[in-house]
Amino acid sequence: MTKEKIQITTERVNEFFAQILKLQTSDVMKQYLDFCERVIEHSSFNNTLVFIQKPSCFYYATKSEWKNRFNREIKNFAHPLLILFPFAPVEFVYDLEDTKGEPLPRNFIYWWKEKRGNITKTTLDNLMSLCNELSIKTSISPSKYINQYDHKTFGVALKDKGSNERSIELHPRYENAILLQETVGVLVHEIAHHLLGHLGYFSTFAKIRDKNQEIIIALDNHNCDRGVKELEVELTAWLVFAKLGAKKQSSEYLAGWFTSQGAKEVRINEICKVVDNIYKMSQGERWWIKKAMRIRK
Repeated sequence: MTKEKIQITTERVNEFFAQILKLQTSDVMKQYLDFCERVIEHSSFNNTLVFIQKPSCFYYATKSEWKNRFNREIKNFAHPLLILFPFAPVEFVYDLEDTKGEPLPRNFIYWWKEKRGNITKTTLDNLMSLCNELSIKTSISPSKYINQYDHKTFGVALKDKGSNERSIELHPRYENAILLQETVGVLVHEIAHHLLGHLGYFSTFAKIRDKNQEIIIALDNHNCDRGVKELEVELTAWLVFAKLGAKKQSSEYLAGWFTSQGAKEVRINEICKVVDNIYKMSQGERWWIKKAMRIRK
C-alpha cells in the first residue's frame, strides 16, 4: 500500500472514530471498547481498522494463525478484513464466524488475562525507569505537591520552559502500595501527555552504530484544546489497561471532557501508536531504540 493510500486510510479512521466519540453513550462506543479488550494481541490501530470494517467482529486472525493456533480453516467465500503492517504489505484477516474447525476453548475470551496476570510492581517500575531513560523524570512527589496542586489532580506532566526538562509528578498518596493499579493508571495518563505532543515537540537521541540518531517521539500538539488533550490521554490509558488485562473506569471522566468539536480533533491514529508504545514500556521494551535502528537502515 502506498503512503498516499495509508494516509487516506488514516484520515478515514479518524473520521469514523470521531463519529464513535459523538455516540460515546451509545452501544457503538461500548461495542468498540469491548472489542479492544478481546483482541489485545493486535495493534490498537488495526483493531480500530477492523472494527470499522466489521463492528460485529468477535476475534480476528490471519489464515495461518487460525490454522496453527486454533486448527481452524477459512470457510469458502469468507469475507476478508484488511489490516496494515508497518514497513510491509497489507494483510487479510478473518473473523471467527468465517472459520470452521475445532471449537475454541470455553474460557477463550479470558485466556489473555490468565496469560498476563494483573498489573504488578514490575509494571510500575518498568514504566518509571524507561520514562527516565526517555528524559522524563518521574517521581512520586513529597508533601509539597499538595501545597502546589492541592487534591485537584493526582498527577501532572510538566515541561520546564527554560531548560525543556520533562517530568511527571505523582501525588504522594501513591507511596501506598495498595494503590498500585491506580498509580499505574495515573502514570500512563501523564506519559500519554508527553508522547502525544501535548507539551510540545519531543525528541531524544540513541547511539546506533557509534552514531547518535535523533528519534522524534512526538510532534508539537500543545495548542489543541484541553478537552481534546484529556480525551486523547484517557482513551490511551483505557486501551493500555485493556492490553494489560485490567479495567479502567474512565467513562465519567471522558464524558466530562467531551464536546462535539473536540471529537473531530481527537487523533485516534496517534493514540493507537502511543498505546502500543506505552504497553511496550510496561513490559520493559525500549521501542524507540528499534525505531532508531529502522531510521539508520
